[in-house]
Amino acid sequence: MEAKLEVVGGGGNDYGYGAFTGGNADRSKIGTYYQEMLKSNPTNSLLLRNYGKFLQEVERDTVKAEEYYGRAILASPGDGEVLSLYGKLIWETQRDEDRAKSYFDQAVHAAPDDCMVLGSYAHFMWEAEEDEELGREQASPAIVEAF
Repeated sequence: MEAKLEVVGGGGNDYGYGAFTGGNADRSKIGTYYQEMLKSNPTNSLLLRNYGKFLQEVERDTVKAEEYYGRAILASPGDGEVLSLYGKLIWETQRDEDRAKSYFDQAVHAAPDDCMVLGSYAHFMWEAEEDEELGREQASPAIVEAF
């Protein structure tokens, strides 16, 4: 007989959101907790980064996530992980390859040995290449039809 492990509250992530929570009420408590912590530490880059990640991944509020990632970058401009998270957000929400790449480049420069940063950059490059290939495939039938 196989044992099954069920996670309550939906998908989790690096920080365990959802692993032991019961839904929207608990998410609201987490958000409120971050806001209270940031009132007493408004320039704490780790809090700002983690709250941005919470907003992006749990709340799906990419506008506020961008704000908090930006604040984290201002608080700690050499933090490769937050630069990488911001580049990923820019890519996913705006598909702005040049802007996202500039943040990924800064992240790799700041943290050349950080596997999270390097993996995120590799994933971005893979997706950007796929987007370019898809764009070429969609453009080529129109060119062929013109002739």
